[in-house]
Amino acid sequence: MADVISTIQFSLEIVKKLRNLNETIKDADIKTLLAELQSELVDAKLEVVGLKEKMAEIMTKNAELTRQLEARTSEQPEPMDGGYKFGDKGPYCIKCFETSSRKILLPRATGILHTQFGQYHCPVCGNHS
Repeated sequence: MADVISTIQFSLEIVKKLRNLNETIKDADIKTLLAELQSELVDAKLEVVGLKEKMAEIMTKNAELTRQLEARTSEQPEPMDGGYKFGDKGPYCIKCFETSSRKILLPRATGILHTQFGQYHCPVCGNHS
């Protein structure tokens, strides 16, 4: 990518030198062609800058997804009643872990939640188990 930018920059410098040489030659066609060439090179340079920004965004997203994947595969949950168990701790919400790799420790459901829906209630997604 840096090579492309340096090539474009070098081309712009050549255009400037040609314009300076062109001052001695009073040919309108050459001036028009040089102006068009310079315009195209500037557009190309702007396009490269835009592509670099998109590439940086994609690399950031890729790093985040890689981190999530590594975290998810490094800790395999064990099922336990009402959720997942990681090591000695649990239960964690199955839905939160499966959809967004978040470990949400489940508190015990109380009152009507316990009698109607199950032992645990996730405070984040509302899942009952």
